[in-house]
Amino acid sequence: MPSCLITGASSGIGHQLALDYARAGWQVLAVARSTDALEALAAQHKGIRPVVADLTRARDVAALCQSIAESGQPLDLAILNAGTCIYVDAGDLQLQDFEQTFAINFFAIVRLSAALLPLLQQSKQGRLALVSSLAHYFPFTRAEAYGASKAAVSYFADSLRVDWADKGVAVSLIEPGFVDTPLTQKNDFAMPFLLSVEDASQRMLAGLSKGKPRIRFPKRLVWSLNLLRLLPYPLRIRLAAGMKP
Repeated sequence: MPSCLITGASSGIGHQLALDYARAGWQVLAVARSTDALEALAAQHKGIRPVVADLTRARDVAALCQSIAESGQPLDLAILNAGTCIYVDAGDLQLQDFEQTFAINFFAIVRLSAALLPLLQQSKQGRLALVSSLAHYFPFTRAEAYGASKAAVSYFADSLRVDWADKGVAVSLIEPGFVDTPLTQKNDFAMPFLLSVEDASQRMLAGLSKGKPRIRFPKRLVWSLNLLRLLPYPLRIRLAAGMKP
């Protein structure tokens, strides 16, 4: 039975991914900080093993990886999905907003990626999947912290793929658009081409099963953002400024 680790499994995309992989016959390590949410998730399928951990803490990451190693089962896939979004006030930038966002969205990914490498190498088909976002393709208002953290994840994944090519571990970058989750439900602006978590999860599963190095969706939003990136830079900036409420 193949095994996978999924972070951010207490809600949203991570929750749905855990269910979908378990239903597909995988042994799932569902990681999050909420004990209650993980226990409720594990109750939905016997193939899900809940693991409570704060991935911003080095000791939690070390304990998680030690537990996996001691289980004796190779880790075939790790989907690092946990993330947060803090919208900032550009007129009163607070460093703590950026530190908190990067701690969860980027530095936790780097720490866990490094710790998981030897475990993924034990599998004949080890794959690391990093969840970024399409948000960094365009300068959206108030997204200085979130967009920058996701841009960092995307570059990290692309660079890591090159350097891990000879280590026997594949790297996939996942860049979704707007997905209906507890995080996006707090947004007070229109979200074009909004997807359900079920749809997003199935797109991720399909892409990862095919070994795709980059999974971006929905295509309509990808094409729209790519067209915006073709505009002259000054025009693009004016357009972005015009989107401010």
